[in-house]
Amino acid sequence: MPFPQAVLPLLNLVCGLALGAALSVAAQTEQPPPPSWGEIGRVNMRGGLRIFWNVGGKDHKANEREALARGFEPVDLLNTYSDYPGKQREKIIPNGKNPWAKPPQFERIIRRNIAMKQGRGLFVHDIEFDFDEEPEALWTNPVLRAASGADTVEAFRKAYYREWGTWYTLPCRWAKEAFPHLPVGIYGPQPFRRDYWGICGKDAQQIDGTHKTDAELWQHIDPAVDFCIASLYCFYDRPDSVFYMGANVEENAQRMALTGDKPLYAYLWLRYHNSNKKLGTREVDDYLAESMAILPFFCGARGVVLWGWEPKSTGQPYRTLPLFMKSLERVAGVSEELGRARPFHDEPVHAAWKARRPLIRRLRVTEDVWLVLATDPWQEEGAERTLRVSCGTRAFDLAVRGKHTEIYRIDGGNAERR
Repeated sequence: MPFPQAVLPLLNLVCGLALGAALSVAAQTEQPPPPSWGEIGRVNMRGGLRIFWNVGGKDHKANEREALARGFEPVDLLNTYSDYPGKQREKIIPNGKNPWAKPPQFERIIRRNIAMKQGRGLFVHDIEFDFDEEPEALWTNPVLRAASGADTVEAFRKAYYREWGTWYTLPCRWAKEAFPHLPVGIYGPQPFRRDYWGICGKDAQQIDGTHKTDAELWQHIDPAVDFCIASLYCFYDRPDSVFYMGANVEENAQRMALTGDKPLYAYLWLRYHNSNKKLGTREVDDYLAESMAILPFFCGARGVVLWGWEPKSTGQPYRTLPLFMKSLERVAGVSEELGRARPFHDEPVHAAWKARRPLIRRLRVTEDVWLVLATDPWQEEGAERTLRVSCGTRAFDLAVRGKHTEIYRIDGGNAERR
């Protein structure tokens, strides 16, 4: 039914206002193009600390050249079980219950894939699959029991985890044969597998219970790798993400320290993980980009790996990369000392997270020289608070601005923000 003539002017006015409001909102939310490489400086890490570039996509070769010119090192990342040349006809797919059932093409496919790589930087096997973590139930399967050669449930469990370990260690061994000069590691299993809700609000006993099987697998992997990876992809645009990153690095670093001094590298992504349907692959908030560049180094990591997949982007793909690089520059400014500093007795990251306290990390360089990370992502961006921090025999009042991740260098009685 047509509108009466008297109503049309009012309707046009309402529609016009609505359209104007919509266009205004669109203009406010429209993002400018990412800065060019020409606006991004170089980072020179020292003290054994490292930064790596592992961003793929449409312009990956050109972007990698630019990244390497700015201090990054390359990564050879391999989808170890894939069969791209054969259109996945011989892709390796573990069944998750029988680790003794390797397919006949296992060694051939993996060695072929390794031979296709260039042999530079870090060699990272991407091996991600789930398997049954209740081997006691599988003990009743006569085929599995016979394959294990075990005569008790306890012996079966040990054999079961040991055999799953070979699905990771054999590819590492073959990569070392092909590229003996490269450090080799795995993206997949970790001494402490990536966790958010298993740490958030939990105490130490609850966290250890959730992760009791991680060590069973990792004990078989550790001798075959030259480093371990802590995956720190962000899932939520909330302050907890700072503590999630710190806790996952810290838990992995503590477990790695039990078996030696192999380095830990944190895998980062400047976008929220696409498993969060609400956020999609939107770039992380600025304070999280800043934190992920700094926090890992203060929680036990020796380096960070910037990962990404940009199949449609042309040129430098990230709005937050300049901020990320400036944050790395701040770390680089103290990296010579940071590389030899030792952590002090701060409360675990998960404890500060549970209590919603600011996060403080103190690293002792000498009796008089300390490096301190301080952040309070719970407070508003425009707020500022002062934290009382003891370093040796002295105490200092350190200002924390908004959600920023602050670095302070303490030398004697002086505290300097970096």
